[in-house]
Amino acid sequence: MPRRRTAFTLIELLVVIAIIAILIGLLLPAVQKVREAAARMSCSNNLKQLALAAHNYESAHGYFPASKRAARPQRSWAPDLLPYLEQANAVSGAFYNLDENWWRTTGEVAPNVGVAIPNGTTTQLYLKVFNCPSTPNQPRMQNKFETPPEQPKVGSTTDYFVVEGVNRAIAADLGFTPTGDLKGVMRVITEGNTRITGITDGTSNTVLFGECAGREDVYRQGRLAATAQTNTSLPNVARARGGAWATNDNPYEIGGRTPWNLTNPVIGTIIPGTMKINNSNEWGHLYYSFHTGGANFAFADGSIRFQSDGTALTTLVYQATRSGGEVIPN
Repeated sequence: MPRRRTAFTLIELLVVIAIIAILIGLLLPAVQKVREAAARMSCSNNLKQLALAAHNYESAHGYFPASKRAARPQRSWAPDLLPYLEQANAVSGAFYNLDENWWRTTGEVAPNVGVAIPNGTTTQLYLKVFNCPSTPNQPRMQNKFETPPEQPKVGSTTDYFVVEGVNRAIAADLGFTPTGDLKGVMRVITEGNTRITGITDGTSNTVLFGECAGREDVYRQGRLAATAQTNTSLPNVARARGGAWATNDNPYEIGGRTPWNLTNPVIGTIIPGTMKINNSNEWGHLYYSFHTGGANFAFADGSIRFQSDGTALTTLVYQATRSGGEVIPN
């Protein structure tokens, strides 16, 4: 009578392990694609909320918020939109004074950064609506060193920015000098306010918000080029400027190639690479995200679109202006 086998042989076990490994190898890319798709959808939802908040602000005031205030009280568009993002308490008189520079902790009118609220502090408050889940190192903080007695500019960061229009320096990459009105929808407060009727290029053709993710760490072409270091007395100084959601450095005109620090060996040269989506997240350059193959945009009609990194630079330029009179190709 033959003996009854009660165990696998070593060869059979190795074959089973190899099959499982192959199946896992086939499954992982699918899981990663699903995860990225979910992150991209969440990012789209964030931008949708920002666009709707901007429209609700326009409905309430008759004009869009300013992109920034370059003189006291210095701040970006974000504090103005917080009441329309169900964050009115964050900018109430007890927690944040809209008449004060965003980074102040002591002196002058009233402190902002240092005033505690239940979920943290005002300009150090991490808000998911300001951050793309595809971006690494969440939550992140900007900590821009300043020479005393000036206070460091500390604040929670965002992956989105207001597109102020087009920098004429983009001519070198376009191959021609753009003409006409190159201003975006939201501009610095001293230029006056923009009504929705002032978007004569059409709201469906004009960008309000774009992605510039990962600031203040410097990223180029999908790789970390330099970790943020803002103290110019120390080595390895690097900064993708404008990371904090409250800073007046957040918005910019697209089309520049100048890095923040010209002496840094890592980012000291003019920003390299083709000027396209996801080339660099340095201030004033273009758009940058951690999505595969492109980035999300919020348009002035409230729609959210994903545009590939192969989108023509001329198209991106035309979309950034509110009344340039350009004809955008399909």
